[in-house]
Amino acid sequence: MFLGEEVTMKNKIVGIGICMLLIAAVVLPAAGTINEKVTRENKFFENQTNIEFAPGEFIVKLKKDTTFSRSPLTALNEKHQVYALEKVFKNAEGTILDNIYLVHVPIGSNIPSIVKEYAMYPDVVYAEPNAVVRLCGIPNDVNFSNQWSLHNTGQVISFQRFLGKIPIKVHFSGTPDADIDAPEAWEIETGNPDVVIAIVDSGIDYTHPDLTANIWNNTDEIPGNGIDDDTNGFIDDVMGWDFAYHDSDPKDELGHGTLCAGIAGAVTNNDIGMAGVCWNCSIMPVQVWNETGWGYWDDVAAAIKYAADNGADVISMSFGDYESQNIILDAVNYAYDKGVVLCAAAGNDNKGTEFYPAAYENVTAVAMTDPKDKRVHDNPWSGSNYGEWVDIAAPGGLIYSTMPTYHVTMNDEYLVQNYDFVLGTSFATPMVAGVAALLLSKDPSLSPNEVKSLLCKNVDPYYSNKYIGTGRLNAYKVLADLMSDIEVNITGGLGIQAVITNQGTSNLTDVNWQIHVEGGILGLINKTVNGTVNLNAGESKTVSTEKIFGLGSIVISVRADIVEKTVKGKQLLIFSIVK
Repeated sequence: MFLGEEVTMKNKIVGIGICMLLIAAVVLPAAGTINEKVTRENKFFENQTNIEFAPGEFIVKLKKDTTFSRSPLTALNEKHQVYALEKVFKNAEGTILDNIYLVHVPIGSNIPSIVKEYAMYPDVVYAEPNAVVRLCGIPNDVNFSNQWSLHNTGQVISFQRFLGKIPIKVHFSGTPDADIDAPEAWEIETGNPDVVIAIVDSGIDYTHPDLTANIWNNTDEIPGNGIDDDTNGFIDDVMGWDFAYHDSDPKDELGHGTLCAGIAGAVTNNDIGMAGVCWNCSIMPVQVWNETGWGYWDDVAAAIKYAADNGADVISMSFGDYESQNIILDAVNYAYDKGVVLCAAAGNDNKGTEFYPAAYENVTAVAMTDPKDKRVHDNPWSGSNYGEWVDIAAPGGLIYSTMPTYHVTMNDEYLVQNYDFVLGTSFATPMVAGVAALLLSKDPSLSPNEVKSLLCKNVDPYYSNKYIGTGRLNAYKVLADLMSDIEVNITGGLGIQAVITNQGTSNLTDVNWQIHVEGGILGLINKTVNGTVNLNAGESKTVSTEKIFGLGSIVISVRADIVEKTVKGKQLLIFSIVK
């Protein structure tokens, strides 16, 4: 069920985008040279972690009909040894983008001071440093590149395992975009501390530097006074409860709960470790397993009730059994009736048998996929369970997460302290729980059924001959659907048709749409059409491709506004079949 590894990744990857369209440069007498410009670029990228703006350059916009040849500007240029000017925008004459220049000065120049001098000149509209732009949504957690499940570029990830005492180096990579589109989702929502995810598991290392700031705090309880201040039946439950030993210290001595907690809600953008799916949500530790992974169903039922009674909005349950327990069914329904979203692991035995509590109607059952969007089924450790009772799949094969900072039982299974890689539906489940928390952060009024519906209908295709849910989790599509009034439905035939519906109460104009079809034998099918459409409130319109020729499996993606839907199909000469 578990797989771990030690990471020695040293280089933080920070995406940086700089848009610079150059036209004919005006060369001025100065001390700078083109060689110095090359040095500036090298220096910029070597120091990209801390730099706030590009050294040796700044931006100036002049008023209409003003040039740098006027004497006051000429004097400033000579004073600061300006050696080149470049218009930023091509073909912008007569527009608001005309007369904007990138100005080059020697490396080491005091850019903020120079900018202030230029800004004081009457014919300068503005002057500013050429600030660093960071790729949207990518957090600065140093090992974020290990988290293919959140952002998969096909990166090669390496880790170490042991065969007995012999270390073995393992390398793996995946398929680009076989991920939950987390950076795109984080542009919409990163989570709210008022939304609470309960991790019903083996406890949590609440001292872990990548978790401690997000650990739930029972503000109605005074710590250490031996009194049940909030009269909830639990004394000193300041940060949850331990139902395995029946005390107020839910400290993880196994490791499993800490792994789940990091996936759902590790502190993010804090320059260390990893990113959680929900950056800012609160994590409630509710312990039911001891250090050997042993526990009892009555304690599990009590833990579910505790979480529901004490403010949990989402409960993540990475455990189960093939026999239904009535006490668990009652506890699940109790929490559901209180408005709690419940997610549970589908199990790791490569079986189609129903696994509980995942298979209960009011729980979202989570299967697992690998870095290539395939069902995890053919490996030495485990295979995802499957069947019509499964609701959704999520990445679960080789997932990077937090481990306790002290020795626990799972360290004896060759997992290491602090962070490691693991495998199982146990670790796909908190990923779904994290996205559910993002939804509730954006719209707290959503019911558990509405959350489940949004999760399960806004998915990407997976590759499996067994059913593991409606698709693979996509956090961005889920949030985009919540935010948009547009619905998209796809049909086949003599071409691909997309029905775009405005479900809102306002008319929409110039809605951008695109249909993309690819695949077929030898990948010969690759067609994209796009356009715009106007939609009155409640109106639907159909857009389509022409006939598509080819044979074989295809993937169809349709995007309208921020809503995107992706389905699989088959192409039979000129006829398209949508699954």
